[in-house]
Amino acid sequence: MAKFRNGLGRVGKYWHYCFKVEGRVFRGSTHVTDHATAVKFLEVKRREAALSTRGLFHRMPTVRDLLKQWLEVHRTVFSAKHLISVEGCMRLWVLPRLGDRRIDMVTTQDMLDARQRILDAGRSPLTANLMVRTVRLLWGFAIKLGYLDSRPFQVEQIKVQQTPRPTVPATALTDYLAEIDRSRNPHVSVMVRVIIGLGLRESEVLGMRWEWFDPGQRTYCVGKSKTKTSRTLPVPQWVWEFIERMPRALSPWVFPAEDGTPHRPAFLHKPLARAAKKLGLGRVSAHRLRATFASLHAEFGTPITEIQGMLGHRCIQTTMIYVEQSLENKRRAQDAMSHRLGFSVEKDASAAAV
Repeated sequence: MAKFRNGLGRVGKYWHYCFKVEGRVFRGSTHVTDHATAVKFLEVKRREAALSTRGLFHRMPTVRDLLKQWLEVHRTVFSAKHLISVEGCMRLWVLPRLGDRRIDMVTTQDMLDARQRILDAGRSPLTANLMVRTVRLLWGFAIKLGYLDSRPFQVEQIKVQQTPRPTVPATALTDYLAEIDRSRNPHVSVMVRVIIGLGLRESEVLGMRWEWFDPGQRTYCVGKSKTKTSRTLPVPQWVWEFIERMPRALSPWVFPAEDGTPHRPAFLHKPLARAAKKLGLGRVSAHRLRATFASLHAEFGTPITEIQGMLGHRCIQTTMIYVEQSLENKRRAQDAMSHRLGFSVEKDASAAAV
């Protein structure tokens, strides 16, 4: 039997929670092995339990009420960027027409109309799909709280033609970093190299701490990640040289802003957009630099399972989404096939010259 202390107890390698609210027992697994993450998970569960025992089920909430409850429960769990995305999407596309509607009265036609309004406003299908995902998230929360047994509507995302997404190819990497180095803030140069060299998420770079480095082993432990699991990464020498130049101020953060706290989430947006536009690379965001890391490793033969581990993905299918095919690799493959078929490159070139 597990011994629960302050609502948490270890069962095998996972932390489980068990607590009582107004005579009702709530128990289950957090599905995490890290104690700090389990504490945050327990906090969310306690809030959900408080909502379910405060008499809120005596009336069915409106869509606006549901959004407020979701924000209240998750304000310390999700990033500010995610919270703003959910709140903004609902405020723009759902609340104006459905904000005062009871959540059990929202129909499939309501959701189809909301989706169509987004398209009629000239926004892309990706925006419409974001609204659909957001609505599913909130109604899933309503089901978890016991307001509903199932969603009262069925709406699917729009199928969008997949197009090649931009990354920084190996042949353009030197020029790209040279453009990045033109940024006024020296943090930009180091942060971009960290993303390309370690494959970190933007939030993981912004939240880098000196205590998570091991200079002896030249490694960095990602102590706080999106998946709630830490991972240790070897730091390439060319990245390590830039990190060592960073001044170690009183702040525990590697990249502190002027007020001593980490930079805001959109800190890299403008310098990345400026460098990509200068070189004609398309919209290379911080997320696409992470895909650049994965694509370069795949191009030079790193096993996909190793790339998965470095990116911190739980599912290898997610890693495959990040790996973009190299045009140069495709060209070499085509040339090799032509040679095997007897249509050598040299013969084709000679024929073209004649």
